[in-house]
Amino acid sequence: MMRISDKWVVAGVHRGIRRGLFSKPDRLPETLKKLGDSAVVQVFDARCVVSVRQIHASAVAAHLAFKAGTNISKKFEIEFLLRLAADTQINRVLDKIGVKPDTVEVGFCAVSDDKSSVLKASRNIVHLIGGEPMTDEELKSEERLKKAIEFYGITEKEIESVQAGSRADAVLLLILERIATLDLKR
Repeated sequence: MMRISDKWVVAGVHRGIRRGLFSKPDRLPETLKKLGDSAVVQVFDARCVVSVRQIHASAVAAHLAFKAGTNISKKFEIEFLLRLAADTQINRVLDKIGVKPDTVEVGFCAVSDDKSSVLKASRNIVHLIGGEPMTDEELKSEERLKKAIEFYGITEKEIESVQAGSRADAVLLLILERIATLDLKR
């Protein structure tokens, strides 16, 4: 959990989620709305996630976009997904990271003005999706890094140019850069 200005954010990634959970993805928005009280809740296919910091950064970027009036979507939940995917096209983003019946790793994010509301929403999401949380080490596996590199269009030259403690840290920094600079693509 973290705090950004007047908002609280909780995020995570779970594997081994409940089977059949997303058999009807079109019903997902109404299901998520019920989980959060006053919290905004979003779930997504988490194959591109190499750190929970990436999810937090996307929530921060969405929040700041709304404050600055540079948001692409009218809904925070969609703006968050756009920022997470570092893409400006809603349909493309939903195709890339929207949950589907075959989704096996789910990321989630809950945002609220109220700390207790965001914690309640987080508990409800975890109960809904089931499975178990993925550790930082699991998120930074070489296989996941390869998927993220492809997903975000990161080149080896970029990775080599970043001064970071590890390859995983370099990839994360490049992803965070793409999230933070999405508005430059418009």
